[in-house]
Amino acid sequence: MNIELPTIPAGVLVLLAIAAPYVQALIQRPTWSATDKKIVAVVVAIVLTAVVLLFYYVYTGDTVPAWPVLILLAIVVAQASYTLVTKNTATALEQRTSPTITVNESPDTLPRR
Repeated sequence: MNIELPTIPAGVLVLLAIAAPYVQALIQRPTWSATDKKIVAVVVAIVLTAVVLLFYYVYTGDTVPAWPVLILLAIVVAQASYTLVTKNTATALEQRTSPTITVNESPDTLPRR
């Protein structure tokens, strides 16, 4: 079985998927579970692929029959990018863009002496 990927959508998708961890960091919060973060990663890859394929279709009028392979490519490249290159900076961006919760201390919540 031969799987042929169109060169232009695959190339654009790979370049954008390298930056996908930063998009994911803007969406998710540090307090989310690992499962929630994995779901966000897959959804970001699917949306990224859909945007690239939509742009390719609008620009050329050609449909891409290998879209499932492109989704897998986006997931693999985004996760490899996070693991190998962008982990520290994406995590820092996630922490900086997450809302902080400030708890006002009242005399009732202070420890007794």
